[in-house]
Amino acid sequence: MQFKSLIGAGALALAASMSLAACGSDGDSDASGSDGKALVVGFAAPLTSGNAAVAEQMVNTAQLAVKTINAEGGAGGRQLSLKVYDDKLTADESAKVAQRAITVDKAEVMMGGYTSIEGLAIRQVVEPRKIVFINSSTISPALMDGATYTFRTTVDQSDYPAQMIALLKSLGYSHVVVTADDGPTGSTLWQPIEDQAKQAGMDPGETVHYTLGATDLTSAVSQLKSEKPDAVVHIGSAAADAGLMLKTMAEAGVNVPVVGFGSLIAPDALKIGGDAYTKLPAIYTLANQQPSKPEYQAFIKAYADEYGGDPDDLALGLAEQAGATWDAFTVLKKGLDATEGDTDGDKLAKALDDITPFVGAAGKEGALINFGDGRDGFSKSLVAFQFIDGTPQELEQQPAS
Repeated sequence: MQFKSLIGAGALALAASMSLAACGSDGDSDASGSDGKALVVGFAAPLTSGNAAVAEQMVNTAQLAVKTINAEGGAGGRQLSLKVYDDKLTADESAKVAQRAITVDKAEVMMGGYTSIEGLAIRQVVEPRKIVFINSSTISPALMDGATYTFRTTVDQSDYPAQMIALLKSLGYSHVVVTADDGPTGSTLWQPIEDQAKQAGMDPGETVHYTLGATDLTSAVSQLKSEKPDAVVHIGSAAADAGLMLKTMAEAGVNVPVVGFGSLIAPDALKIGGDAYTKLPAIYTLANQQPSKPEYQAFIKAYADEYGGDPDDLALGLAEQAGATWDAFTVLKKGLDATEGDTDGDKLAKALDDITPFVGAAGKEGALINFGDGRDGFSKSLVAFQFIDGTPQELEQQPAS
């Protein structure tokens, strides 16, 4: 199978409308719209957790988006004021910060939420209050189950099993073992992957379960080793867990390829996994992003202009949640422009439903953000990558969706 680099000769020039001013640490803005009232947007992220690096990227992107929107005249005639909250990657804290955002800080819209743990907790707070929640990372189907005011700019986790197994089968693997955490994602995704493997004529073995946020995965890896797999599927919400899994596998001599999703290439995973990314024979990942895509390159250029760094390096170093967060604010602006700044839940939800499908920063090239068929912005837009010499590169030949 052939590969191509994620990075082009350089980042594309950004449109003139994207010129930016310096961004404050909390993203607050004292500017206001024509009615004199800034629109408070609550943004939750796990800044204290095993996903801290990705959370920081999400917050940076949110701040950048707010600055951009405000510099262009606001959304629906109103300036945005960003309030950032550390949800600590727990359901209790996520619910608390959502409550605080709405009742104390008077947030009219909620955004953010990284894992299914956070997204589901925030949803339970905002839905009864008819407050729109635009999520950019939670993949659990439960987030959209019966939702009226919740939207997301990422994929449903049901997109993963078929593509994961198709990738492994195309590479010639047959005895695949799944490792899954006990969080909302791992506990609901491992069985569909096992089922997909069986349908493909593969031997999935016995799934190895581990605790979300584990500090020692020796026992799980020992169980994995006893299965003698020829490939592993890693499913988990925490990037730190993904890195620790790879590190422990390499130390235990479980030298088989691993396939997973975005957590495998998140900064926290890379930091903890270390040289496991070069010691293991192959690491594959599926992510809702395509760094060679022009719209993604434009986002990267804006991010580099604001925070520094080489755009080519950032295209490899930003997690998929960054681009999806950028898209979430694009969605918010489109909706508020349609309602003329009115955040009434029913009016804003309808405006978001009616958004003309558009190309965002996230997703594979050609994929459109579209809420016309549901509240999942993307569908079947995953891109497969392999680590080559410690660097993720886009697969030239993508597996079937």
